[in-house]
Amino acid sequence: MAATDEETLVSLTPEQALSGQRLELELRDGTVVEVWSPPLAGDGWRLRLAGVAAGGADHFLQLRVRTQEGLRIDGLRVLYQLDLHPADAALGCQAVVPTLEGPVRLRVPPGSSSGRLLRLRRRGQSQGEQRGDQLVEVRIVVPDQPSEAEEALFRRLRELDQEQNSVTSDD
Repeated sequence: MAATDEETLVSLTPEQALSGQRLELELRDGTVVEVWSPPLAGDGWRLRLAGVAAGGADHFLQLRVRTQEGLRIDGLRVLYQLDLHPADAALGCQAVVPTLEGPVRLRVPPGSSSGRLLRLRRRGQSQGEQRGDQLVEVRIVVPDQPSEAEEALFRRLRELDQEQNSVTSDD
């Protein structure tokens, strides 16, 4: 019978991820393994413990480093996903986003598409004199069940876009 790799999800606080954390892991066969997470670890990191699982298989630690507010930690950098209504992304808006030190007001420029990154300088984690940034990723979210008025506006936007595209392709 082939050895099967195992995986454990390990949640760390931002402070634990920053300095590294001693972890005690009990494997399926009852074996206890002590391991340290690396300093400046990040959300989504996958650590391989080679050959420690039953039959010489590997055991993987999947690190989760997030705050209750939805901040994801990656070393000194902090990541946040900002969900915006299409109108707010198109026209620009002010949004309140969480940071490690509390909420701040962020100006979202007009014409912001999904995936756009906005930087909050020096709002990440700090270690000594070093301080990371916070990156805010814009994600446009369409209403699950738009009202009749919203549907009509979206249809009109599509018509305007098709008209605009047919004018520019005729040039």
